[in-house]
Amino acid sequence: MFRKLLTIFFATFIFGLTLAEEPNEVYPFEDSIHEERFLSLLNELRCPKCQGSNLAGSNAPIAIDLKREVYRLVKLGKTEKEVKTYLVDRYGNFIVYDPPFESDTYALWLAPLIIFLITISVILFRRFSN
Repeated sequence: MFRKLLTIFFATFIFGLTLAEEPNEVYPFEDSIHEERFLSLLNELRCPKCQGSNLAGSNAPIAIDLKREVYRLVKLGKTEKEVKTYLVDRYGNFIVYDPPFESDTYALWLAPLIIFLITISVILFRRFSN
């Protein structure tokens, strides 16, 4: 009897955990322009914790904090560029999906080209060296 009750308790507990959800944040705006800007920024900014996810698709604690910060800045009337500049100054170029071409990001922009050229060189060298 005790085993049955213990099994039912744990099954109910585990089932309850699967139903538990974090509450969705609500970001009310007075006009649709600010709301569109906010949603656009959430899709264009990367979550610092989740390597490939944007802020809209992440529930990491840092992403939730950043959503609140973006919301605050948009409510203050900041433009998309001003919000991105603020976040890049604070978190670096990693936060945007299209970092600028500058000395800090040369490796990021040129590495694929260099790897491609090395690969082609190795293929040609092996093909014509025999």
